[in-house]
Amino acid sequence: MIMIEIVLSDTNQILCKCELSLLDQSGNVIEYGDTDNRYDAARKSIHTLPLSLTREAVLNRKNEYLPDDKLSLICECTFSSGIEFQTTEETLNEIPLALIKQKNNYIPRNIIYKATEKLPTYPNGLDDIKNLYMNQCLTDVEVRKETKSFPAHKTVLCARSPVFKAMMTNDMKEKDSDCIRVDDLEDDIMQQLLLFLYSDSIENLQWKSATQLYYAVYKYQIGKLKEVCSSFLVGNLTPTNVVELLLLADTHSDKNLKKSVDDFILEHDEKIFVSNEWEMLMETNPLLVIRTMQLKYKRKSEVNYLQPWRKKGKLL
Repeated sequence: MIMIEIVLSDTNQILCKCELSLLDQSGNVIEYGDTDNRYDAARKSIHTLPLSLTREAVLNRKNEYLPDDKLSLICECTFSSGIEFQTTEETLNEIPLALIKQKNNYIPRNIIYKATEKLPTYPNGLDDIKNLYMNQCLTDVEVRKETKSFPAHKTVLCARSPVFKAMMTNDMKEKDSDCIRVDDLEDDIMQQLLLFLYSDSIENLQWKSATQLYYAVYKYQIGKLKEVCSSFLVGNLTPTNVVELLLLADTHSDKNLKKSVDDFILEHDEKIFVSNEWEMLMETNPLLVIRTMQLKYKRKSEVNYLQPWRKKGKLL
């Protein structure tokens, strides 16, 4: 059996339909194999396709199938980027258009349905899910505080947070009560947290809300929002607020965040080490101060150690 292997140059697309035909000496198009997974729910990409013709059969009809010792095939492929019926593109390589017309009973089409222009007018999936929360449609669980309750959906909370999922699927009190108690977050922070779970975006992020959200997302293991908060906080560091972020990173053993804070401190050490905030840190957490100071001299020592080797390398 002759097998045709197709390798895609664009990994974002899948090959969902393929038709193979043979071109004989007289220019006739003979269909010899096809596969189609456009209606397959799994939508797995096609990689190989058997040509319903053996090597022996080709050699037995060599004069017909191998003119000038060349086997000519027409391979028509349909690719999908995941958004169906958006555009259709046709690419022809060396095979005359007349043959394609002969094979497909070609009818020229001048009418194009421009779906790409219409799609942006519709809301995306996240907008629809956010509207479910905003309109409190079909909610089945409450995130309850002492002062306020937030109706929500179990499926969304479970999908976005492994901690919420554990609460509602394991043998815990939240599983049967349809209520999750949260007493350590302010109302507006809880609202921002839930909106992120539904929309994957955050609005009006400020220093105070970012630090409180960082605590919340660390507790509920919402990794993406944690990175968003960390990036915002590092991007808004000043000599006066750096101590607060240093404590936050150290308390939660966040090595990546702490490294960024340490780098900022060592870059602005002359201002930070004489600030009132640093003096207060010396009284409340002297061990953290010592470690940070030690890091400064450790890095300085490493630079001094490497300098002779760098000079030696230049001389060589």
